[in-house]
Amino acid sequence: MDDIRFERILSENKERIHFHIHHLHIYDGTGEYYAVGQEALWQAALTHDEKKGAFSTYANWKIRNALIDSIRKLSRQQDNDQAYRDQKTEEECCSVEDYMVDHELWEQVKGLLSDNQWKWVTYFIIKDYSVEQIAALEGVSRDAVKNWGRHARRKLKEGLRVE
Repeated sequence: MDDIRFERILSENKERIHFHIHHLHIYDGTGEYYAVGQEALWQAALTHDEKKGAFSTYANWKIRNALIDSIRKLSRQQDNDQAYRDQKTEEECCSVEDYMVDHELWEQVKGLLSDNQWKWVTYFIIKDYSVEQIAALEGVSRDAVKNWGRHARRKLKEGLRVE
């Protein structure tokens, strides 16, 4: 198929692509989904068999399915990205012992503190994260993280006696 013929087909079917994007409730700020629709229309023009039915029906089917496939692909990619971020965060939390030199001291410290206070010690003291970074990782406010630190310091002053 030549470009001139496809340009004519595209100009006749632009609304068809926009209809499917709108019908599937897709926000297409970048035009990415419109491009997917154009490619599907191109494929429909190349593979359509007039003996099997009208071009419009076939084009609708190709465009709609291409858009749905694109949505599914994006969703899978987002799920994989989130799983990767979760795994990395878990690995960072679990690999704290790699940075600790005196395990007995840190076990004693951990025994004195609540879970959140221990998170503060791990992130703020051992890993040198900022309050903002800790808040973002844990999904809490900066004030909550500061509160964890305040209580942890108080407990550590009272509980740890270096002899």
